[in-house]
Amino acid sequence: MRADARSSAPPAGGETNGAIAALEGLAGRAVARARAAGADHAEALIESGRRLTVRVAGGIVESLKHSATRGLGLRVIVGDRVGFVSSNDLGEDALEDLARHAVALARRSTPDPANGLPTATDLGDDPAPGELGLHDPAVAALDGTRLAAMAHALERAAIGVDPRVKRVDAANLSASSGGGALANSAGLARTWNGTSVSASVQTLAGDRDGRQQSGSYYAAARRLDRLPELEAIAREAARRAAERIGARSVPTARVPVILHPDVAASWLDDLYGACTADAVMMRESWLASLLGEVIASPLVTIVDDGRLLSGVGTSPWDGEGVPTRRNVLVERGRLAMFEYDSYWARRGNTRSTGNASRSYSSTPGIGYHNLMIEAGAESPAAILARVDRGFYMDDQGSYGYNPVTGDYSFQAQGFWIEKGAKAFPVDGVTVAGRSLDMLRGIVAVGNDLKLETSVCAPTLLIGEMTVAGA
Repeated sequence: MRADARSSAPPAGGETNGAIAALEGLAGRAVARARAAGADHAEALIESGRRLTVRVAGGIVESLKHSATRGLGLRVIVGDRVGFVSSNDLGEDALEDLARHAVALARRSTPDPANGLPTATDLGDDPAPGELGLHDPAVAALDGTRLAAMAHALERAAIGVDPRVKRVDAANLSASSGGGALANSAGLARTWNGTSVSASVQTLAGDRDGRQQSGSYYAAARRLDRLPELEAIAREAARRAAERIGARSVPTARVPVILHPDVAASWLDDLYGACTADAVMMRESWLASLLGEVIASPLVTIVDDGRLLSGVGTSPWDGEGVPTRRNVLVERGRLAMFEYDSYWARRGNTRSTGNASRSYSSTPGIGYHNLMIEAGAESPAAILARVDRGFYMDDQGSYGYNPVTGDYSFQAQGFWIEKGAKAFPVDGVTVAGRSLDMLRGIVAVGNDLKLETSVCAPTLLIGEMTVAGA
């Protein structure tokens, strides 16, 4: 899922209370060492966790991977200069070396008055992570045997849906658990604990002339009981492959285009970059001059919700310890705000929006938590029935988005629409437009929003786009 690349939630976790307390103590000691080495301000982030991933194909477990993460990142500020180091060695001697190295790097870097830690006002009160439903003991208890059994079941279910689905390329199950701690020299001490589980399957259906059509489905959740049923995931992946049999191109035309939720979510992920303060201030955002203006149909509301209960991207605070919140980026078509971390908030003379995104091995940037286009009132079937002649886009190929201009152009697969129904499958076409025109041209928003990843959208109908084919 591409959306997760920008997510600003701390990694999923599942450490014991004692282990979390130990991480908090270690982060505090790293900060103290940095101050003793000459840092004016210091911040330490520690992450610790495990991830199990199983891949099954042809009834055989092709791989079972168990990976572990345990590392510390130390950011120091010396006279408006920043130094950053990270390490997987968390011994006391290593902390001493890290602190000295970070301060030495800071003294050789370029000063910038916007460098600094979040203010006390930004940090606010310590939220209660437990209230957000981030940890599920059932996920933390998953082992390789159980995940392999689930992957086998997913593959069997996908094969049994449609006789035209000849095989499964791969069925994958993954579970993560771990935790972390964040401390800084202003007295901040935060810890978190959570889990995540995901499932995906890719099916292959036989087509003419030895060709094959593929169909895939992916879903993730914090809690095991929120993951869609494996049979439902299998059915959807198999349906997508079988429906593409016999796909062909169509002549170039300007027609209405329906975006499947997967395609709409991918477009939303691309759009997000234009809503970040760094892109705006560096004049790399096509939305830079449009704050407060109507940029989309009144049917469109775009939200980044860091407090969504058990959301895949939910977190009590961001990568700098600033509490997360529900940010409305576009409200009924009006561009309402941009998102900030502490650095860009200082540059813009404003406050952080709780969107610092980082891992222990990186410095903060700006990222979303749970990014979505809010659901509308129409069913996907009703939206399809609206279109007399057009294109339903349910998958995309080669990347073709310009983050500076918002120009959109992707190889596409889907269905040609005639008289409100899918007439035949289509491939070998390109769908193109300008994102600003696309946003303003949205004439219907579906009621089928599913919160199964950290970026999601319902079905969208855009009044007119270019479908370039044969």
